[in-house]
Amino acid sequence: MNRTRPTARVVGAAVAIAVGMTLAGCGPAAPDAPSATTSRPTPTGTSATPTPTASASPTPTASAAPSPTGTPRPTEATGQTFETQNGTMRVQLPAGWTVDDGSRLTEDFEGDPWWENSVGFTSPSGTELAYYDGFGDSAGFFRTDFGVVEERALDLDGVAAMSWWVHDSGRWFVHAAVARPPREGLEPIPLFGLPDIDRTHTFTMLLLDDDQAAVGSRAEAEQLLGSAAVVEALDVMATLELTGVDPSTLPPGVEP
Repeated sequence: MNRTRPTARVVGAAVAIAVGMTLAGCGPAAPDAPSATTSRPTPTGTSATPTPTASASPTPTASAAPSPTGTPRPTEATGQTFETQNGTMRVQLPAGWTVDDGSRLTEDFEGDPWWENSVGFTSPSGTELAYYDGFGDSAGFFRTDFGVVEERALDLDGVAAMSWWVHDSGRWFVHAAVARPPREGLEPIPLFGLPDIDRTHTFTMLLLDDDQAAVGSRAEAEQLLGSAAVVEALDVMATLELTGVDPSTLPPGVEP
């Protein structure tokens, strides 16, 4: 029986918000998990009994939003630190990468002003990353058959930049994202945040031009996830910093 991958739903929602805005033009808090970070290990197959267990559906949810009132930043060549407009996140971009910033002013569930960051990054070789922070739901871990291929340490407790495959319904789903690492046979979850900060973050790579990218074998999955493009993406994602600013902070010059 085919079914939508739970982690793919998370990545898909983030890509739909961030990369979707990028292509159109100018371009959720999670429970603590133990830190498990290493530097580019040899591909391994960390597996568990492939019997999924039910948990909360990890689908980021955006609030009902008025027309965007922020000023989108134009695409720009960069070789420096990028920071979101309201200062929630910083990341180091190599020379030649471009930025499409579709962040906007919206409202929270109580109708108060809320800034939602949605940013796409593209390398000169075409590697695409999507970053989002704003509203979202918490997510549970799923027990399934998976394997971590690459992993990068972050200066952030409980998360890592990593690539992994998940075997489900006869296909190998491929992921590259900042995620909470696996524990006790439970697959990674590409949602993260800071304790006591009511803002959910996702930072993912668009693989095979599909937010539910899958291939036909484990060998294909590991070859793809060990490719130069994925390594390039992980190297950038590993520089992510969360600043811990108040989640209701608006960019300078933006009025509610």
